[in-house]
Amino acid sequence: MSLLIQTRYRLKKSPLAKSLILGVNDRLPLEVKDRLYRHLVDPYSEHEENNDVVFVHVPKTAGNSIFQALFGVPAHGHDPAERYRRFDAERFARYYKFGFVRHPLDRLVSAYVYLEKGGIGRYDRAFRDKYLRGVSGFDDFLRRLASRSRYRRRVMRWVHFRPQAEFLCDAEGQPLVDYVGRYENIDADYRRIAADLRISRVAPLEVVNATARRDYRDYYDSELTAIASRLYRRDFEIFGYTP
Repeated sequence: MSLLIQTRYRLKKSPLAKSLILGVNDRLPLEVKDRLYRHLVDPYSEHEENNDVVFVHVPKTAGNSIFQALFGVPAHGHDPAERYRRFDAERFARYYKFGFVRHPLDRLVSAYVYLEKGGIGRYDRAFRDKYLRGVSGFDDFLRRLASRSRYRRRVMRWVHFRPQAEFLCDAEGQPLVDYVGRYENIDADYRRIAADLRISRVAPLEVVNATARRDYRDYYDSELTAIASRLYRRDFEIFGYTP
C-alpha cells in the first residue's frame, strides 16, 4: 500500500481529522466545501471494501434502494468512478464496478423537485436557498439555465445536476464500470448485478428518497425539451436515450 493511500486510510479512520475537515468546511463557500468534502473523504465505503465492489451512485437513479437491497445499508456518497480510480487504482481495477442511469429528462425533473423541497441534508438546503429561491417553477429554472451562463455553470456542477456520463465514463465517454443498469429496467438489472456478485438471497427493492410529482413528460414543452437536451447531450448519446 502506498504512503498516500496509507495516509488517506488513517484520515478516514480518525475522528479528529473528520472534525477538522468539517470545522474548516463550515467557513467556506457552499461549492468549495462540497467539493472539498468529496475530495478528502475516502470514496470506498466499508461495505464496498468488504464485498470487493464499487457502486457509482449517480444521484436520482434509485441508488439508495439498490445498495440497501444488496448490502442492507444506504449508499455512500456520490463519487464518480474516476475518483475511485484516482484514489486507489489497484482496488478499482480489482473490484466489480457498476452504476445506474436514468432518462435525462426524467432525472432532471426528479433532481429539481427533490432540491426545491430541500433535499435531505444541509448542503441540499443551502443549494436550494442559493440557487432555487425565487425560481417560480421548473420552466423558469430551465430558462435560467439557458440564458444565464454563470448560473448554468454553477448549477450544472452541483452533484444532482451533473451529467451521468461524468460519473460513469472517462473524458472520451468510455465506461469505467463493468455494468451500467437502467432505471427503466431496474428490477431485471438489479437481479443481474446480484447474480454477478453471487448474492443468492435477493432482497426486494424498496422505494427510498422518492419525490412525489407528476409524470416527468408533463413538465416539458418543445422549448424546455430542447434546453434540457442540449444540457445533457452526452448522456443521450452515450447511454442511448432519446428526448
